[in-house]
Amino acid sequence: MTAKDIFSAVVLLIFALAFGLQAGLYPFGDLKRVGPGFLPLVLAVLLGLLSLILFLVSLPHRKEKKGFPWPEQWVGMVSVLVSLFAYGLFLKSLGFSLTTFLFSFALLKYGYPKKWLFPLGGALATTVFCLLVFKVWLGTPFPTGIIGY
Repeated sequence: MTAKDIFSAVVLLIFALAFGLQAGLYPFGDLKRVGPGFLPLVLAVLLGLLSLILFLVSLPHRKEKKGFPWPEQWVGMVSVLVSLFAYGLFLKSLGFSLTTFLFSFALLKYGYPKKWLFPLGGALATTVFCLLVFKVWLGTPFPTGIIGY
């Protein structure tokens, strides 16, 4: 852990406090009938707890890490960012199924470099799961695109 982790923890804690205070302005409700302030407040508390854990874990280890391996790390991050934009751009023309498969494949292959079988299987499983949950179970209409499904 580095001094950057301590800084990140403090910034996240400030965000958690700000969101928690803002969420407190909305009715909280109860566990049977939650109000609009329930989820933001719970998420703010969760973010605050995680930032406190990061802060406490970072304190004893204040060693600075050496340089950043630019080429290896940036390929994964840039591919994830590009695939996010591409997903939105191609969703209507390629359809939900094909776009979700390609997006999941790109994330699994370039975000977490593995052999070809794992990303293909993961992308197929993600696509089938999303189709079952959203299209079959919930009945959400999706763009069909060029493959018609």
